[in-house]
Amino acid sequence: MIAENILEPLRHAIELRLAEVDALPQGVQIWMMSMRMLFLSSIVFAVWKKEARIVLAMAITTAILLFGIKTIFPEIHSAQIGRPIHLTLWTATLIYLVTRRRVFLTEIKSGSPFSVTYGIWAWVVVAVLTASLVMDFSALIRGSLTSP
Repeated sequence: MIAENILEPLRHAIELRLAEVDALPQGVQIWMMSMRMLFLSSIVFAVWKKEARIVLAMAITTAILLFGIKTIFPEIHSAQIGRPIHLTLWTATLIYLVTRRRVFLTEIKSGSPFSVTYGIWAWVVVAVLTASLVMDFSALIRGSLTSP
């Protein structure tokens, strides 16, 4: 009974989030699912690679913050919650990964299949984070220009 009362707002937040995602264009939904899969694939490398642990922590923290805030403020659209999370947490992660770019190049040059795969995965994460943040910053600027 108590657990049910505690979990009900979270269940409602998840339902609202799913409805908001369903209302997005299919291309946006595919992009979001691709990012989710890419970030969560970090678990493959997380035991051996610090950068993968950082990406995994970013993905988990993003989900916790998104659903936590959505649970407390269900009336706020997920995009309004997610954008500030992306612009702070994802930017910090991207900066960290860019500072580690030489590690990724060394991994690729090593010739070891695991290392090459990891190096390529890391560069794809950098590219995807960069593209996503460009879209978030653009949406933020467009929103601030059209707001009163």
